[in-house]
Amino acid sequence: MTRKVILTFFLSLSLLFIHNEASAATVKSYSNPVAVQLADAASSSIKLQGIYEFTNKGNNEKTFLLPNITMNASRSGQNVVVNIGTSFTSSAGFEVKEVDNIAKYAKFTNATSVKASAASDSETRATLSKAEIAEYIESLVNDKGETWYNVLLANGQKGWVPAKTTLIENNSISTPIVTIGKKTYRGGISLLPKTSGKVTVLNNLDLEDYLKGVIPNEMPASWHKEALKAQAIVARSYAANSMSLKNTTASQVYGGYSTEDKRTTEAVEETAGIVVKHNGKPIQTFFYSTSGGKTANVGDVWNSNQANFPYLISVDDPYENSPHSNWENSFTSSTILKSFGFNPGNTVLYDIKPKATGANGEVTSITIETSAGPKTITGNESVIRKLFPIEGFYGFLKSNWFTVEANKSYTVQTNNGQNSQFAVSGQAVMQGNGTQSTISDNQVAIQTANSIVTKDTDPTSITLTGKGWGHRIGMSQYGAKGLAENGWKAINIVKHYFANTEVSK
Repeated sequence: MTRKVILTFFLSLSLLFIHNEASAATVKSYSNPVAVQLADAASSSIKLQGIYEFTNKGNNEKTFLLPNITMNASRSGQNVVVNIGTSFTSSAGFEVKEVDNIAKYAKFTNATSVKASAASDSETRATLSKAEIAEYIESLVNDKGETWYNVLLANGQKGWVPAKTTLIENNSISTPIVTIGKKTYRGGISLLPKTSGKVTVLNNLDLEDYLKGVIPNEMPASWHKEALKAQAIVARSYAANSMSLKNTTASQVYGGYSTEDKRTTEAVEETAGIVVKHNGKPIQTFFYSTSGGKTANVGDVWNSNQANFPYLISVDDPYENSPHSNWENSFTSSTILKSFGFNPGNTVLYDIKPKATGANGEVTSITIETSAGPKTITGNESVIRKLFPIEGFYGFLKSNWFTVEANKSYTVQTNNGQNSQFAVSGQAVMQGNGTQSTISDNQVAIQTANSIVTKDTDPTSITLTGKGWGHRIGMSQYGAKGLAENGWKAINIVKHYFANTEVSK
């Protein structure tokens, strides 16, 4: 009888410690990682659909987070604060990474201690909140008849948790997804204190998965497949050579997982790894909507040294058919004066003259003549386009390839003679009864030889007629569409827009 009791005792002890096989859980890594800024705000709400490792970058403490949990990230002084029912604080921020291969996990009905052995009086190795989980390894019933679960923590430690506060769940989520606002994203995130008072949210993922969320937002998925593949190649090259990426037109429009389309995903997958190279090295490529019939030399629009970019040169766009190929916008003199820093209330515009130095007629400076003196503004295409605010289209002129037609509506008699000018608003005039008054209305009545006519005091008399939409450097998207529809393959399309390059893996 004594021998049997001793054997049973040793058997119970052995059951407590036999489950030491290596866990299958791994933090996902990316062969070509990219980081895309999704937000930079005082606070952000983020939902995690899947199992993620949560790391404090300040002290490297790690934990696994409960699937489908919502975290609220905010700033408190120099710290990033993350609230998930439990608050975490770090002056360095946090990393949230995808976790692969957890088949089952333990979650908790209330804060639960992780013990060194399957006994409530054993050493406590950690305490996990309801927001945290651990990987499930095995279960056992100890010599007191209590069920315990052997689990693995994110820091690599193993321990035991009691069944009375623990539930074991199957992991049914195959593609972890991060939700911010109304959009979802593949990969993980970083929460960083980059900007004072704000939390920068970066989406970390593989380059190829990133492109799946870019292409349908940069080119309609219904377009010809070879055009989509050309867009994938060019977007890949751009991203691979960018120091930082945002989810807006500041780099490439990225809508994440929620905007992916089967057709554009196929274009990404069928061109996987293909980039644009010059002298064997990948280059940063650029694209835009419409060239207007000819692409631009980089030196004519960004004032870059053209010799350094032999692949960013002007080429014909023979099949481009775009609603933005030709356009026209008209402006009042007061709009022009404001753009140049003058007060239209006390300044008169006399003339406006563009200087077109680009090979195709791209404008690189504008001079205006005013009653306060002349002023010239010189700059790249962005500077020039922003001098002419318009509705829509990002709020400024579509390109810097344009001509100016200025129709001076008025001839004004002054003490020094006659002046031709665009407007008379705010000016003193002599009335028929011999008194003087200042024009303050939007319209003025003018006596002609035959009748009285009414005219705008500041009419839209300055008209810009132009071509293209965007900086016009590199690939025209409408042009690529036209080439594809005329039988061109993606690689040849890309090589057409980026002269002196090779397109390969």
